[in-house]
Amino acid sequence: MKQGRHLGRALLGYAVLTLLSSGGLASLGIWQLQRAEQKQQLLDAIDRAGSEKAVDLGDALANGVDLHFRAVTARGRYLPDRQILLDNQIRNGEPGVQVFVPLQLDGGGQMLLVDRGWLPWPDRAGPLPIATVGTESVAVDGLLLSAPAAGLVLGAEVRQQWPLLVTRIDLADLERRLQQPLLDLVLEDRQTPRAQTLRSGMLPPERHRGYALQWFGLSLTVIIIFGVLAIRSWRARSITPS
Repeated sequence: MKQGRHLGRALLGYAVLTLLSSGGLASLGIWQLQRAEQKQQLLDAIDRAGSEKAVDLGDALANGVDLHFRAVTARGRYLPDRQILLDNQIRNGEPGVQVFVPLQLDGGGQMLLVDRGWLPWPDRAGPLPIATVGTESVAVDGLLLSAPAAGLVLGAEVRQQWPLLVTRIDLADLERRLQQPLLDLVLEDRQTPRAQTLRSGMLPPERHRGYALQWFGLSLTVIIIFGVLAIRSWRARSITPS
């Protein structure tokens, strides 16, 4: 009897551990499915932006249009002396930076961050790579996307003066530095599109779905292993003399 109670408590503990492990693995599978959906939305937006007529950003803002994944035309003036360089951007094995330049929008005090593309920076002892932009009024066609993921804050930014050299795009911090309202989206300039880099460099949705199946399979495997071990333990107990 005492041995049976001990076995029951042990199995209960293993059952709790199994549920936690299986639930964690299943959560990773769900996360991969969510990532697949996000990637599919982004790819659809890239394809749609290549064919649909761009809307005027000023009109869209005035009418409260949802701007995520929209092709727009933004009118304003670049601030070439306020460039933001996102560090540690590797392209085909070559180090470089992704260059973002604020665009002062016409007709108001708002600004929009424009992704001007990737520039190589093989010699970090050399000068910073800077995008060539003028100060005249321009109309920029592009795709509005969320800013690159901020990630973990690991310390102070690499360079505190303009042009900024950063390891993460923090729109709230940039708004404070620019001292003007900054839209919470980034315009991918069609002339130098990150969208094409995203398409060529990202994991496709199918890969994420494959990873999800693997996580779900591992979750099911954990449950099956526990079930087999539990059955064997109870069978061994039933044939053990009391």
